[in-house]
Amino acid sequence: MNEEKMIMDRFGNGNPFRVPENYFNEFPQRIMKRIERRRRRRRIIQWSIAAMLTGCVLGTSFLTDSIGEQSTPFEADNSQYIEDALDYSMINNMEIATYLTEAD
Repeated sequence: MNEEKMIMDRFGNGNPFRVPENYFNEFPQRIMKRIERRRRRRRIIQWSIAAMLTGCVLGTSFLTDSIGEQSTPFEADNSQYIEDALDYSMINNMEIATYLTEAD
């Protein structure tokens, strides 16, 4: 109690905190402005994410198509290599057909 009396003597009964004029009258408008800013920011972020994902999908499809076009000549070279290997091993088509039908 002694401490409480000392504080009261020193500072008095007055409220040391002050509120700016019209603070509580303008409070709802300020809150609504903040909410609108956050909604606007969230919309911008959502559209940005959608644009980035669209770019990634389009970029990936472009790269996949360009890689697919490059693999076609390789397959042609690969089939030529197989034909050359078969010619070198002197296996005729009849022996290959017989082997494949017996494998079933």
